[in-house]
Amino acid sequence: MSIKYDSKRETLAEIIKKATINATYVIPDLQRPYVWSPRQVTMLIDSLFRGWPFGSLLLWEVKPDCFQENEGIPHRPFWQVVDRTANDQGTTTSALLGQPATYQMVLDGQQRVQSLILALGGDQWGFQLYDADWALDLQDRRAKPSSHWSKASLCIDLQKFVAELSVKNETVRKIEAGKIVEWAILDTVSGQSAESRPANYVYPLLTTKGNPGRFIRLSRFWDLVQKDLSEREYRKLLEPILIEHGVGDADRFKLIDPLAEFMKVVENVKTNSFVHALQIESFTLTPQWSKDDYSDAIVNIFTRLNTAGRTLTREEITLAWLKVGWVPAQTDGKAAGRCLEELKSALVDRGFHLETDEIVRLISFIWSVENRSGNLLDSKDLLKGEIVRSMAASVASMWNRLKPRLERGADLIKERDILDNQGSFNAIIVFLTWYRLVFDRFDAISGGVPVVDSLEKELNLRASQFLDRWVFGSQWANVWGDGAVLNFQNFATDLNGFYAKLRECLAGNLITTVDEGIGQLLGRVSVKATEQINNTVVRDRRRVHVYYPLLWVWHRLDEARWKHSSVPMRTGRKRTSKLEVDHTVADAWWGRLVNQEIETKLAAFVGTDEEKALVAPDDFESRYDALAFINLLGNCSLLDKSFNISKSDAPMWKFLQEVHEFKEGKIQRHEWEEALSLSETLTEPPGSTLADIKKAVQTRDALIRKDLTDFIAGSLHRMDL
Repeated sequence: MSIKYDSKRETLAEIIKKATINATYVIPDLQRPYVWSPRQVTMLIDSLFRGWPFGSLLLWEVKPDCFQENEGIPHRPFWQVVDRTANDQGTTTSALLGQPATYQMVLDGQQRVQSLILALGGDQWGFQLYDADWALDLQDRRAKPSSHWSKASLCIDLQKFVAELSVKNETVRKIEAGKIVEWAILDTVSGQSAESRPANYVYPLLTTKGNPGRFIRLSRFWDLVQKDLSEREYRKLLEPILIEHGVGDADRFKLIDPLAEFMKVVENVKTNSFVHALQIESFTLTPQWSKDDYSDAIVNIFTRLNTAGRTLTREEITLAWLKVGWVPAQTDGKAAGRCLEELKSALVDRGFHLETDEIVRLISFIWSVENRSGNLLDSKDLLKGEIVRSMAASVASMWNRLKPRLERGADLIKERDILDNQGSFNAIIVFLTWYRLVFDRFDAISGGVPVVDSLEKELNLRASQFLDRWVFGSQWANVWGDGAVLNFQNFATDLNGFYAKLRECLAGNLITTVDEGIGQLLGRVSVKATEQINNTVVRDRRRVHVYYPLLWVWHRLDEARWKHSSVPMRTGRKRTSKLEVDHTVADAWWGRLVNQEIETKLAAFVGTDEEKALVAPDDFESRYDALAFINLLGNCSLLDKSFNISKSDAPMWKFLQEVHEFKEGKIQRHEWEEALSLSETLTEPPGSTLADIKKAVQTRDALIRKDLTDFIAGSLHRMDL
């Protein structure tokens, strides 16, 4: 069964009416701000007066029986003033008076409808912007940023009207609307910030107070329209408006006729400009179409809809409900949006690169683990306010404990230098949830101070080691690939079971329970991670960077290895170096050795050209197989250096002996080679046979992979911190 649609056509006037007076056109209250500028609004009005199409809308009809109370998508009326000097990006002076019986949610076309309202709505409707923003948008002038702001509405500039009329040879119908409208300050009391401005201050906007008789709000002309009035009738209606706005007798006499003629143009736009809309019909229960099916379809429409240059996400719908159900009294008066932004800022300060969506996903995951038996929110849940609103109240009640805990978990992630290797933020979400559960339980456990102190040290050690194994293990197991949604749910289920066991713990069995929880989570990734460790093989010299995460860990699993491999190695006068994967035996040098081996065999070989082409060194299936061998993990290291071995045909030792620490004897060659499981066969291969080099590479390759497997299993740990 599919969603049903209905096509409808309405005038611009009807759309504005439905979006402002007893509003039945509403907007989803989601994290998608109105982004158009005053100049863009002017261009829209100009386009409409030229007779250009407004574009279509996508609406969602919601009838009284579609959702119960606290269900659906949170929504609000359109803004009357877009205030970009405040946090909420808008203000409204007449909110919805209760819930309309039937309303249409504007899913696509929000920017255009909002712009219509700002241009043609009430007298004081428009933008409140900083003066520097006004100057940049309307005049392309960069002004020094300041706290000064102005609130302006779109007006007919009567001076420009007269000038444009003259240019068009007194032909009103040829007037370009974009050239006769201007953003002006109408409110003489609160239309500008009260702070004094310097004497040489350049104001970005004109005021009606300083220019009497010049500006009349465009909406006054729009509201004056009545269908099929004559120009004579419009002259009678215009006369008191011109007097009200201080237009002198001489100017009124000159303006009244062309303005009456212009009113016929406005009338044509208002009554004959139609907008096409595709409307999603309200839910109707059928044997084939359940409420959950409908809800799932609606959420999928939301999350696939592309407006304002991007797609709406499930997290934005979740955030909308969080904002509705949040209890600021429990978060020091702070609303949900501010609380989440503060957490996001705290994590960004620790090196995370995050969007608000990821913070919402983190909070939603933690709440689901603790309050929904680990069942993550799905599409139909996002339209059930009683579910997501309860999450808002629950999260608000624990926020003052949750935020510091997550920040301490983030501190550990930063200390372990994991951020550049996290793979997926989902892995971090799972860890931070685990971290919260464990240390919240620790705080709740009573006991002697020495016992608790030693217990905390044990927990900190396990947290560090689990973090390392989890982030890399889940990445190598590819759990965040095609099966990410199912895996994420499985981890939530595991953590919920872990949470239940933790609540029964005392100091004596907390460590055992923590170890069991770690084992369960890692048990889901360890087998596939080990397979990935053993099966990762690169055949092309240009792709050895694939080994980076494997070698990043391996270099840190032994204290001596880390001590020697972490030293920046610069040759000559070079002052910069780069951490990168590089060969030990150079690819070009190895290739030359392989070709020499083949040429030696060909000298004694008797056979056809096709057979000669298949000749390869001993123990290799082909020439290509032999050449690719040198790109094995066992021939690579992750070093901070100023030279590149793989692009040369020189041995590693030729470069190392030019490094300051080697030349000065601060690092001994044999100690360095031993720490990195290398030998002269690899660092200085001239004189070694192809078979010797092959054996050395294979031996080191097996050692590296075994160490990494032991790391995932928990028998080896990082020694760099």
